[in-house]
Amino acid sequence: MTATPPEVPTVRRRSLWERASIVWMVPLTALIIALGVAWQNYANRGPLIEIAFEEAAGIHAGETEMRYRDITVGLVEEVAFSDSLDKVIARVRLDKEITEYADADARFWIVRPQVTTQGVSGLDTVLSGVFIEASWDTEPGGFVAQHEGALDEPMLRPGEDGLTFKLTAAPGVLLVGDTPILHKGIEVGRIGTPELGPDDAAAQVEGVVYAPYDRLVSSSTRFWDTSGFSFSFGPNGAEIDYSSIASLIAGGVAFGTLVSGGDPVEDGAVFEIYADESAARASLFSTNQGPSLNLTAIFEDNFAGLTAGSEVVYDGVRVGEVSNLNGIVDPERFGDPNIRLLTTLSIRTGRLGLSEQTPEATLDFLASRVSEGMRARLANASLLTGGLRVELVTLDESEPAILDREAAPYPIVPTAPAEISDAAATAEGVLERINNLKIEELIASATDLMDAATALARDDE
Repeated sequence: MTATPPEVPTVRRRSLWERASIVWMVPLTALIIALGVAWQNYANRGPLIEIAFEEAAGIHAGETEMRYRDITVGLVEEVAFSDSLDKVIARVRLDKEITEYADADARFWIVRPQVTTQGVSGLDTVLSGVFIEASWDTEPGGFVAQHEGALDEPMLRPGEDGLTFKLTAAPGVLLVGDTPILHKGIEVGRIGTPELGPDDAAAQVEGVVYAPYDRLVSSSTRFWDTSGFSFSFGPNGAEIDYSSIASLIAGGVAFGTLVSGGDPVEDGAVFEIYADESAARASLFSTNQGPSLNLTAIFEDNFAGLTAGSEVVYDGVRVGEVSNLNGIVDPERFGDPNIRLLTTLSIRTGRLGLSEQTPEATLDFLASRVSEGMRARLANASLLTGGLRVELVTLDESEPAILDREAAPYPIVPTAPAEISDAAATAEGVLERINNLKIEELIASATDLMDAATALARDDE
């Protein structure tokens, strides 16, 4: 009889759900919730926007905020150099709901604490650190990922109305940046940071007049400097003129439309800032000056007394002024290491009396006169002050020369030796002639004449 082997009991393995404990459900649920929140945040985050700045002092990744109307709308995630190392790129993560407003017209700049003549600004950055200010209009125009940033606030923010223009400084005008533009004592605009013009001959600055005051600016408008004060003495006594204490200390520019009938101007128009209101009014009622033509004159004689603003005279008529002057040393060009006087002459084409008042026609006229012997030379403007001026005169025995129209930056007009009288020698000569007069004999003769006249008048016969 065969023995039956004992039956081996079968062990049933419990399923995963049977082995799961309620204790593990709590962290698993928390993990699922955390992953869901993380995914939700990732899905809802806004895009990265790249803003290129000249320098990014104070901007730190993970700390610096982007604000719009004092509301945080983004955070800097990365700060790096551009490919050419000439810019600093700040990559900012924008809030998704404002993405479409960061269009091509959006503007970005860095806000830092500043102390200027107009006061203190950006004090909130002392504790919170610098931040990037954003500005755009209220119409979404489509997201643009790359922008050029600015270090200062733009003159006219997107959505603001106003007129932007350029102001060039007349000789004797000192431009002060970030100062107000006044009209009848009311601040209606401001000017930006002064800089040299394209030819380095004069300072210029961008200005803006906000709406609705921009309608006051026309082609008849004149701007003048209100910084400092002016002193005058006339029939009514001594007068001190200044616009306000604020402009006296901090500076400013005022404007006025002095006559009616001016034409409307558009953005980008160019105006000149005059030294004071009287100079601005005088320019308005002067004859048509026409466009300006710049010439270069290099004088062998380096005399003191010629300054920016000195007059340029042609046949006794003032036709322009000296806009810039500097010393030049060029042994390769002139053959010696001497210092020469490099002068920029600003000629008003309308003052020459030409029928066609254009720079080209003026150059043709001056070139023909140069071929006939016209030269630029230094001459006395005043014996009392020692000031000089530039004369355009025709000399009979001058050597042949041409007007170099291809010279850079301006055409070069040939020069002649200066004709300057020594003020000291002239005064000495006058005193010598006065000293040689026979004063005592003249006084004795005058006394005898008066005695004879008195005796004649008293004679009864």
